[in-house]
Amino acid sequence: MNRNPLEILFDNVLAGAAYASQSSDSASVKEQHMDNVNHPKHYENCPFECIELTRLLSFDWGNVVKYCYRWQSKNGVEDLKKALWYANDAVIHGTPLYADTNLSGLCNALFSALANTDWAGLRGIWWAFANSGTEREILTALKNKINEIEKDGE
Repeated sequence: MNRNPLEILFDNVLAGAAYASQSSDSASVKEQHMDNVNHPKHYENCPFECIELTRLLSFDWGNVVKYCYRWQSKNGVEDLKKALWYANDAVIHGTPLYADTNLSGLCNALFSALANTDWAGLRGIWWAFANSGTEREILTALKNKINEIEKDGE
């Protein structure tokens, strides 16, 4: 049977609508999966989406920000240690902070917004970024925060 492409499309839309309207657990699993892909919980309630800042940074420094951004909601101090690893890697290899130096003003404004709200309890780290601190100053702020958290945990 040769079907019209519009009929096939219409059938697919109906099938998708039927799937989406199911009240079973499979619909909530689909919804949860899409949420984790498109809008993860550990990036919610932020002054702005993490990717708005990380896409302006070099790979290593973007990862530092990503792990700092989510540490309280995802993997705890392990995420801060991952951030430290990327910061060390960036310093060792002389990786620039910004993907494009023309973006430094925008980045500094975004880092200032994070510092002003003390996002994720990392005001010192965000200020080190915002005040155009050296990469080593950022590294030191991160090490100090990890030490503080681990000391409080003992």
